[in-house]
Amino acid sequence: MSKKIAQNYGINMAFKIIYKTINFEHILYIILFFALASGIILRSVEVVNRNYLFGFDQGRDYLAVKNIVLDHKLTLIGSEIGAGVAGFSGIFHGPFFYYLLGFPFLFFNGDPYGGMVLMYILGIGTIILGYIIGEKLFDTKVGLFTACILAVSPPFISYTRFIWNSNPAPLFILCSFYFVFMFTKKRKIMYLFWASFLSTFIYNFQLAIAMPLAISLFIYCLFVLRLRQIKQYVVLFLGMIIVFSPMLFFEIRHGFQAINGVLIYMFDHPETATTQTFWVLLLRDHLLAFFNNFLSTFPRQNIIFSVVVIAIFPATFYFVKKEKDKQRKQFILYFLFLIPVTFVVLGFLRNFVYNYYLIHLNLAYIFLAVFVIASIFNTRHEIVKSFVTIYISVLLITSIFSNIKTFYYDIADYGGTHKIRGKIDAIEHIYKDANGEKFGLLVFSPPIYTYPYNYLVDWYGKKKYGYIPHREKQGLVYLLIEKDTSKPWSYKGWLETVIKEGDILSTEQLTSGFVVQKRLFKE
Repeated sequence: MSKKIAQNYGINMAFKIIYKTINFEHILYIILFFALASGIILRSVEVVNRNYLFGFDQGRDYLAVKNIVLDHKLTLIGSEIGAGVAGFSGIFHGPFFYYLLGFPFLFFNGDPYGGMVLMYILGIGTIILGYIIGEKLFDTKVGLFTACILAVSPPFISYTRFIWNSNPAPLFILCSFYFVFMFTKKRKIMYLFWASFLSTFIYNFQLAIAMPLAISLFIYCLFVLRLRQIKQYVVLFLGMIIVFSPMLFFEIRHGFQAINGVLIYMFDHPETATTQTFWVLLLRDHLLAFFNNFLSTFPRQNIIFSVVVIAIFPATFYFVKKEKDKQRKQFILYFLFLIPVTFVVLGFLRNFVYNYYLIHLNLAYIFLAVFVIASIFNTRHEIVKSFVTIYISVLLITSIFSNIKTFYYDIADYGGTHKIRGKIDAIEHIYKDANGEKFGLLVFSPPIYTYPYNYLVDWYGKKKYGYIPHREKQGLVYLLIEKDTSKPWSYKGWLETVIKEGDILSTEQLTSGFVVQKRLFKE
């Protein structure tokens, strides 16, 4: 037995000498710096090349912002959840996203590029706030590591790179986490109010996130922090009620649409491609969605690396049990509660659980990983520390090269019919071809609604050419056709049914993929 102990001691000492000789820690910091830089740079693609996604959602939202800023039509609601096709009706996100977009709308004179700048700033803010929380949870080194993981995390890179109502959520979720931690640490009732307020405030971006956050906070206060004072729960619910007040006022004014929508969804929901037998959906699709969401939090791994990542969960339970810092232990338990609560809450959905419903869990997984890694480095197990250091280094180096490759590919990507450059070029082509003559414009788009084209013509066409084309079938009319990638022939049915009259003067396909047809309708 003593011989075995001596061998283990010798192996451990050997790794300790190697660890100190090679100075893995300094190498890791260098890798962390480059990984952090690569994540920040990759986020900047659309800000640098000014060519970003501008589709159905972006056009709809900018038309709503225009109504608020220019037409002074204030609103109590945001976009309808699921864009009205998720099985719900009459249920809306909060309006704050529209008001938030109003600032760059004013500053950039309606140019949607301002929205991209805003998304980039919010993305960088998420990294900075991640650093602050990691630093408060442990120390500066852990703060840097937290920021680095956030910087290279694929979903958070994606959230920064296009304008969408769910994408500002990470920064505000982190704000709620910050106040949960501060209340856990100092027990000041002001922190509880802001934790409650911000947890619920996320409904402005994604209602599917706000509900689990609010419920988890209540459970956390009741069973982990074991709050007993009535005034604490009054403050907790006050924060939630204040945030939901716009929705409540809208409900009262419009015959309780959201409540009716929920009742219809629960008891009179027709079967569609996204609604299946409840238990099949819950145990197969929902579980798979949660599992894939967990793996997607971290840079792409192979099967072996994935197994190591999954080990975060048993390691978390092990180190939570050994954790001596009471406040840190409680805060980590908050993240552990968040996972099953979210699964149960979203388990009532009869449609798929999408990644943007689980943004808060991406953040929770990052903090669990940071907690485990920081706990490992606080032990004396040099073999384990060396393995973890090498593992993290390989993962980050792979991510750095992947980010650089993606940056060079995306910076030159024209984007076809999906990005704003292709759409603007098509509109520019039509105006130039008309050569000053008044014309009409009819648009075919696979989502049916033509929000992005309506907005771009209203903003760009009017600003540059001083003229907005009519939408009637009279005189000179241009047909702007966006082909459906899954059914590229579908627009022909539109031409044969909706657009039947008129003499075809010309038809051409632009390099972006748009088809522009010029017709003359007789008066």
